[in-house]
Amino acid sequence: MFRLVLPRRWPVPVRCQLKNESKVEHLSPHALLIPPPGRASSSLPHSPPQPPPSAPELSSAGQPATMAPLFLLALLLVAPAVHCSPTMVNQGDLQALLRVKQSLGNPATLKTWSAASPNYCAWDHVRCDEAGRVNNVFIDGADDVHGQIPSAIAGLTQLMSLSLFRLPGLQGAIPPCLTTLANLQFLTISHSNVSGPIPDSLAKLHSLDSVDLSNNKLTGSIPNTFADLPNLRSLDLRRNQLTGSIPASLVQGQFRSLILSYNQLTGPIPRDDAQDEINTVDLSHNKLTGDASFLFSEGRPIGKVDLSWNNLEFDLSTLVFPKDLTYLDLSHNRIRGTVPKSLEQLSTLQTLDLSYNQLCGPLPKLHGVMRHGCKPYLHNQCHSGAPLEGSCHQL
Repeated sequence: MFRLVLPRRWPVPVRCQLKNESKVEHLSPHALLIPPPGRASSSLPHSPPQPPPSAPELSSAGQPATMAPLFLLALLLVAPAVHCSPTMVNQGDLQALLRVKQSLGNPATLKTWSAASPNYCAWDHVRCDEAGRVNNVFIDGADDVHGQIPSAIAGLTQLMSLSLFRLPGLQGAIPPCLTTLANLQFLTISHSNVSGPIPDSLAKLHSLDSVDLSNNKLTGSIPNTFADLPNLRSLDLRRNQLTGSIPASLVQGQFRSLILSYNQLTGPIPRDDAQDEINTVDLSHNKLTGDASFLFSEGRPIGKVDLSWNNLEFDLSTLVFPKDLTYLDLSHNRIRGTVPKSLEQLSTLQTLDLSYNQLCGPLPKLHGVMRHGCKPYLHNQCHSGAPLEGSCHQL
């Protein structure tokens, strides 16, 4: 008589982490048993089954009819918890990631990137889509990453988001091979020592929604082709060493956020009279000249404007500011005229700075103007009229 003696701890739950689920399922080993011959799988009870009989029924051959399930159960009793992984691994993605790690000096930050654990969807700094393809790579805050941006990234053909952030050891130029990533929507290469020009070829990435190349050592001019990207909504090139003028059409309606501050850009801001959806414009700390008053109109949904530390010249007196403004910094320019009464209507304005210009008094005796105090109006060198600073202190 065949008899299987089970330990008193039976059944042991099996831990299985299902894809796209954070919930841990606890399954009884009976849930994995193969139904005996002649019994359909649908006849299995829905409630947790009771332990099998101590003496299983024998077949005509003298062997237990449920030997296969019992053997599987015995394995489960001694096996460790199972972590479910994708049944298919894309070899192209796997090899590309391993080459990326090698190109970056095999840093400890990427220690989970190992051929011994080919389930790359479970690796740190990687995310996959439902098909098991890599669609997001994000490496950030790592001092042990060294080298240039690996060309092997181009092998991740389904990549939608690439973020290389706060990597001081990352250097060299932006490789043109990135343009092969036809599905790329979000590109961040920021706070690194990447240098050289911004490749014109990035304009081939028509799916781009956001580009952040801030806080690097990029030189040269801003490519005109950025204005041709149909889906680009956010462009951040702040704190580089970019020169030349702002390309025409770059300030136009497709953008929600345009940040070009702390560069060496010259010339006028390209005129745009469209009633677009732009929300943030930060062109501060450059050498821009000319009239920027066209950026302000009552119908624009613009929320933040920072044009400080330039050489802009225009009359502020009659401007009607957008009602959605929350941040306005026009300091350190050559703006003339008087403070407009339209400031009274800006109930959501939190930050205001008109200092270090050529504005004159008198200051409108309105709550919306005076609630910011005198600091936003200091150090204005009025060439004709009452000093603005004095007008403020008299109110």
